[in-house]
Order: sequence, then C-alpha cells, then structure tokens
Amino acid sequence: MRRTPVIPVTPAALALLLLLALLAAATASLAPAAPALAAAAAAGTVRLTSYNICGNMCSAPPYDPARRIGAVAAEAEPAGGWGADQLFLQEVCAHQYDELLARIGPLGYEGFHSATLPAGNPAICEGHAYGNAVIVRGPLSGTAELDLTVGGEREPITVPCALNSLADRPTWSCSVHLYWDDGTLAAPEADRLAAQARRWLAEGYAVVLGGDFNHSPRSATLSRFYLAARGEGASGSFTEADETDRRYFDPAVCPPALSTACRSGEATFGPKKLDYVFLDATHFRAPDADALPRDPAVSDHALLRASATG
Repeated sequence: MRRTPVIPVTPAALALLLLLALLAAATASLAPAAPALAAAAAAGTVRLTSYNICGNMCSAPPYDPARRIGAVAAEAEPAGGWGADQLFLQEVCAHQYDELLARIGPLGYEGFHSATLPAGNPAICEGHAYGNAVIVRGPLSGTAELDLTVGGEREPITVPCALNSLADRPTWSCSVHLYWDDGTLAAPEADRLAAQARRWLAEGYAVVLGGDFNHSPRSATLSRFYLAARGEGASGSFTEADETDRRYFDPAVCPPALSTACRSGEATFGPKKLDYVFLDATHFRAPDADALPRDPAVSDHALLRASATG
C-alpha cells in the first residue's frame, strides 16, 4: 500500500493559512446578495418574440400546422432568423410545444408549457392539453406557474414563467394571456401579475412579460404595467417595447414632435394592438419592436419582435 508523506506545517505557515481564510471570508461578505444564476446570454442587446399562434382554433385550411411550427422555430434560428433569446407563446397545444422544443432544443433552448385546458377532449388540440409556453435560450434555473384566475372565466388563466439569465442578469420571463372579456376580469388578473412582478423586482431579479394581453394600450388593464410617466392612470414598472415608435403615437395624447414614448404601438390583431413585450425599466433600456405582417397560414395574430439593451 502506497503511503502519502506527511508534510510538517510550521507556525508561520499556519498563520499564513489563517490570514488567507479570513481574507476570503471578508471578501465573500462584501459580495452583493443578488440571485445566483449562471449567465446564458451576454450583456448587450436582447431579442424577444411574442406570438399567439392560435394553435387550437386555427386548425382548418388555410392554416398549416407544419408552417406554424416552422415559423416559430425560425425565430430561434441564428442564421437567417431572429435568433430570439426568449419566445413567449400563447394558445399552444402541448404536442405543438413538444415538436417545437424537439426542433430548437439542440440550439440550446429550454422551456415550460402551462396547460389551461387538460388533455382528453378530442375537440381541443386533437385531444392534447392546451395552454401557453415560454421558451428561453440557456439553462432554466426555475419555473413558476402563476394562477391569475379570479372567478367567472371560462377557463383558468395561468401564466408559465421561467427563470434564466438574460443579458447577464437573473430574469423571470412570463408568457401572458389575460382574459378576453371587457376588462372586468382581466383587470384583477393584471393586478395579480403586476404584484408578483413587483415581488421579483424587490428580490433583485429582472422581469419580462410577453404575450397577448387582450386589451388596448390605453385600457385600465394595461395601466398596471406601464410606467406612471406614460399617464392615463399608469402605475407600473415596465416600458413596452413598441411604445417608442412615433409612427403609431396618438397625436392628441402624445404629439410625436414633443413625446419620446406613448401608450400605443403597431396593431397585432386586425386593427388592434393586443400583443406586448413589457421589460422592467430598472434593468432594460432602448426598447424597440416591430409587428411582422400576419401570416394567414399560421395565426390570426401578427408575430411581435422586440429588442432592448440590458
């Protein structure tokens, strides 16, 4: 049996080791108490996609299921695509989500699908579960399913959220689909979502909310998210990616020559803007967005691309 030689330690060496240990402890105590998370995206510009893909209702021709998966996958492809860091998808069947993740997973994406309707009904998603999904590039450090249901909705309102690194910051990112009524139910749902976002921000996380909020920019429901500087009762913590596009400012409220931002934006569903990417104003700057022309073979919504600097 081979023996390991014993090396004597002098008192001077012990003193040196003790000093090094004390210095290491002092350095650790000075480190900021931010959430620990491995970086998956370099600091700089982040790219995001929000898309209501109408995965259940939009099933008959001219809708094309293969084209739907291909269109979303192209948003993740760095060569010739958008190279999105995160994708926020609404009205997604579970089998569509599985097919999509199998396709882009090798590119480094992970995700979380939250079912609002369970599997088993052949009239819904061909018998598969139905809901929303968030997909991020890089490893997931956690997931959360927010139940925003207040009572009276025809289906639960749940929001899948993923924790990963965006622009070198630990970030909670959620795919949102608020109720589509006149606002009586969506407003308290928005209150619940905004309250959770405030808790995450207070804990030191960045927050991104993307999705189909089902209400117009100047509605009371959206006031929960827009910064107070945007007016009209706004009380939120977020800038919306398309609020700086002067082409869509309401001149009666935000004269383009005098305003840098407005509760407005390009239409994503017929003549209405229902789809948004909200980025918390503490961690993100220079938001920008563009709604692509609607693809009638994929969805009744337009795809919304957004960017910002982290």
